[in-house]
Amino acid sequence: MKPSEPPKGVQTLIHFLEEGAGKVWARRILALILLALGVALYQFNEARNLNAPEAMDAAQLGRNLAAGRGYHTSFIRPLSLHLLQTRATERGLDPRNILTQPHPDLQNPPLYPVLLAALFKAMPAAWWGQLPADEFRRRPIEEVAISVVNLGLFGGVLLLVFWLGQRLFDATAGWIAAALTFGTEPLWNFANSGLPTLLLMFLSLVLAHVLLSFERVASQTEPNRRRLIWLAIAAGLSVALMFLTQYSFGWLLLPVMGFLLWRGAGVRLLAPLLALLFGFGPITPWLVRNYQLSGQPFGTAGFAVLSGTDSFPGDRLERSQHPQFFRGQAAEVARKVILNLREILRDDVLRLGGNWITAFFLVGLLIPFGNASLNRLRFFVLVSMFLLAVVQAGGRTWITTVFGPITSENLLVVLAPVVFVFGTGFLLTLLDQIEWPAPMVRSLVVGCLLVAFSSPFLLSLLPPREFALRDPPYRPNLIREFADYTPPGTLFMSDIPWAVAWYGPRECVWATLRVMDSAEANVQNRREDFFVFTEARRPVEAVYISPFWANQPLRSRYLADPDFAWGRFYLDVMLRSNLPSGFPLKNVLGGPYMTAGHFLLGAKDWWSKKER
Repeated sequence: MKPSEPPKGVQTLIHFLEEGAGKVWARRILALILLALGVALYQFNEARNLNAPEAMDAAQLGRNLAAGRGYHTSFIRPLSLHLLQTRATERGLDPRNILTQPHPDLQNPPLYPVLLAALFKAMPAAWWGQLPADEFRRRPIEEVAISVVNLGLFGGVLLLVFWLGQRLFDATAGWIAAALTFGTEPLWNFANSGLPTLLLMFLSLVLAHVLLSFERVASQTEPNRRRLIWLAIAAGLSVALMFLTQYSFGWLLLPVMGFLLWRGAGVRLLAPLLALLFGFGPITPWLVRNYQLSGQPFGTAGFAVLSGTDSFPGDRLERSQHPQFFRGQAAEVARKVILNLREILRDDVLRLGGNWITAFFLVGLLIPFGNASLNRLRFFVLVSMFLLAVVQAGGRTWITTVFGPITSENLLVVLAPVVFVFGTGFLLTLLDQIEWPAPMVRSLVVGCLLVAFSSPFLLSLLPPREFALRDPPYRPNLIREFADYTPPGTLFMSDIPWAVAWYGPRECVWATLRVMDSAEANVQNRREDFFVFTEARRPVEAVYISPFWANQPLRSRYLADPDFAWGRFYLDVMLRSNLPSGFPLKNVLGGPYMTAGHFLLGAKDWWSKKER
C-alpha cells in the first residue's frame, strides 16, 4: 500500500496503524489528548487568582488602555508623584495639579500591558470588572482570560523548545525537552500568575534560535554576509522587545553583542553595531517619554536598585513622597547585590525552573560537546545566566521577600526552557554511553526519568483542589463593595493599592510612611504623612487597610518600627474604638469587617446611605 492511499480492509487498517503513517498520527493524537487533559486538570485544581502586585498593576493598566484612558495607571505610588511633581516644577508648571489629572504610569514598560489591552478589547465590555458569586472557587473572568493568553504563549514556548532541541540535538531531545518544560509546575504557576514571564520566555527562545542560526551561518566555509546582517538585526530587535516587556532584560544586549563580535566572521564589527542600533532604536521613544514626564528614563523602575538597602528597607522607597538620596548609598547597593547574589547562586540557580534537569545542565558544563556550535551557544547561555543573576540581585525588592519566587523579579526562570534543552542533550549523551540490552529498555528508562522529573506537576493534578481565592489578603468582592460605597472618582489610599486599582476599580495611592506626625516633628517627616493628601487639590477621601497589614505579628519589633505607623493606627482604632484626635477622616466601617482585618475609613458615611 502506498503511504498516500487510504487503508482498505481490516488487515490494511491494522498495518496502517501499526507500521504506516497512522502510527505517527496515533501518537500525535494521544499526545494532544494527554496535553489537553493535563491543562484542564491543572486549571481546575490549581489555578488561582492573581497574587503578585506587578500582575494586578499590569492588568489594570491594560484595562485602562482598552478603555481609551491612555497609558495611565490607577495604582499611584508616592515616589511616582514625587518624580512627576519635581519634573513639573523644573518645567515651570504647578506641581499641585499632578494629582488632579490622570496619572501616567512610570513603572511598567509597554509591551505586556498593550498585549493585555488587546485582550480586553476583544472581550465583551460587560465582562470587564465582573466578579464571580463564589469567589472562593471561581476566578474572575478577566483573570481567566489573562491565563488563556499566557497559556497560548506557553504553547508557543513548547513549540520553540521542541524546535531548538531538534536543531541542537535531534527530534528525541526536542520531544523530551518539550515534555519536561510542560511538566514543570512553576512554569504553570507563572502561566496563571498574570506576569509577563511567559512572554519573556517566548522572546528568549526566539533570541536563542536567531543566535543559533547566526552561529551556523558564520561556521560555513563561505558565510552569507547578507543573512548574517539580517540575523544580527533580528537579535537586536529580540532584545528590544524583551526590554519593552521588562527593563532588566535590556542587559542581555551585552552578551548578544559579545557573541556577534565573537562569531561575526565577515561582519565582525558590523553585526554588534547593528544589534546595538536595533536594540536601542525601538526603545528610545519610550525612554524619551519617561524622561519628559519624570526626569528619569526608566521612571520609578530605575530606583529598584535602591529598594531594600539600609536607607530604604522594605517598601519604604516606593512609599516615600520625598526620598533622600546621597552618594554613600552606592556602598549600600553593593552590599545588597553581594548578599542577594550569594543567595541566588546558592539556591535559585540550583532549582532553576523547578526541574531536576537543571542539574544535568550544570554538570554538563564540565564536559564539552563534540559539536563546537553547541559549546558556543551553551557558553552564551551561561554568561547570560550570570549576568541576569547579578541584575536580579540588584533589582530584588520586598516583593520577592513577601510574595516568593512567582514574581517578575525572578529573572533567571526566563532562561529555564533553554537550560532544559541543554540539560536534556547532556542526559541523552550519558544514556547513549550505556549498552542497553534492548531499545525498549532505554525508552523505559527515559520514560521513568520524565515521570520523576515531572512528579511535582503530576502530583498537583490530584485532589485536593486549591481554593481560587488568595485570602488573606485579597477579598475581591469585599474590595468592590467598599469601592461601590464611594462615588466615582473617589481617591483611595491603601496598603494594597494594586488590588484596589484592579478589583475596585478606583484610583488608589499607596499608604504614606506616616499617618500623622506631631507638631514638633521636623519638616521632612511632616511631608511624609497622610495630611499631604488631605490638603491636596484632590484629597484622599477613603482609606482601606487590609489583612496584609492588619494581620502582621503584634511583636515589639513591629510596634517600635516607624514604618509600621498604619498598623499601630489600625490597632488603636480596633482596641480603643476611636480615632486619634485630629485625624481628618472620621467615619469608620466597623463590625465584622474590622475584626476580619478589613478596615475602611471615609470622609463621609457613605455605607449608611447604601444600607438604607
